[in-house]
Amino acid sequence: MLTRSFRLVWFGQVLSQGGTRLYQIALLWWLLDQLPASSRGLAAGAFLVVGVLPSLTLVGYIGRLISRMPSRTVMLRAEAVAFLAVTSLVLIGDPPVWSVYVVGLVLATCQAFFDPTLMKALPELVSPADVPRAVSYGSSTQPVANFAGAAFGAVLLASAGFEGAVAVNALTYLISVSCLLMARFPSSPGVPGERGTWAFLSTLPGVKPVMLVFAGVNFFSAPTVLVLPLYTKSVLGAGAGSLALLESAVWLGLICGALLAPRIPVRGSITSFGAGCVALFGLFLAVPGVVVSLPVYVVALALSGCCLGVCNVKFLTLFQQVVPDAVKGRFFATLTAVLSIAFPVAFLSFGVFGDLLGAQVLVVAQGAGLLALGAVLARVREPVPALG
Repeated sequence: MLTRSFRLVWFGQVLSQGGTRLYQIALLWWLLDQLPASSRGLAAGAFLVVGVLPSLTLVGYIGRLISRMPSRTVMLRAEAVAFLAVTSLVLIGDPPVWSVYVVGLVLATCQAFFDPTLMKALPELVSPADVPRAVSYGSSTQPVANFAGAAFGAVLLASAGFEGAVAVNALTYLISVSCLLMARFPSSPGVPGERGTWAFLSTLPGVKPVMLVFAGVNFFSAPTVLVLPLYTKSVLGAGAGSLALLESAVWLGLICGALLAPRIPVRGSITSFGAGCVALFGLFLAVPGVVVSLPVYVVALALSGCCLGVCNVKFLTLFQQVVPDAVKGRFFATLTAVLSIAFPVAFLSFGVFGDLLGAQVLVVAQGAGLLALGAVLARVREPVPALG
């Protein structure tokens, strides 16, 4: 049975990330309406790049900080700062465009501290036997949040506009702060290991190659958030309601995959199992490049999300098992940075190529890249615990 404290932290994160997704959807749709078709992709890609810069540029500092500070302290400060940043937009009323980008950078910085801290804190919040289930729920946080954000995004855009989405986001951060205040973290923070994180990773056979492969997976999968509005507008000729449906499909698939993963047995190595998941993910993602149909795209996105959700949980559970508690903070901060390192290039590249080649070509390119990476992952050794 997952503890009350874990459920409180998880619920608060679902709300705050869901509110942030509402904010992002509203802003991206506004950008697409304001800009000429020839520059929509690049402008949207540039906005998304802002969201990944903190985890890349602050990885060393984040790792050291969350290793020596209590987990709840880090998470409380991150959510409180995010609440103040979003509230400032509410108070301004009609904010200039530059301020929206600044707030986006602040929110991304807060999330860069929060996410690895939450993964580090799982052994503090639940018993060892419940870690796989906790990882499953933790991995579903972002999909659940994005599903809720996508499902209600179109309604808010139509009824309350961008200002309403900002106000809802501020409220969700306030609720998250309240949940953290009510949660209990009985364990003391881990003591950092003597070696640096990268040096320690060298003692875990298979960890670095797996991380690099999944950085490549993110290069081809992350731009889906950029491709969806482009495909909806330029290929389907549809509006915000159809975009919300497509967004909901991929995140619903991720939720199902994350929650089903603990019940799915793995025969053979985790890397071979993951290779199959990545290959299927790419195959389903490429379908809309061949068949232009909203219902087909919805089903394909749901299936692709399910494959990725299962894969994420299996590997995060494996990392919880092979990485000692003393270095979990630095490890998960490094993992976040490595997985995000391809985001800026991916968002800008897919944005530019989307303007030049069209959204249909982009989804085929995504699928081909993921199929190739699935083949690479099949040849990687499974990570194992350090000796001694």
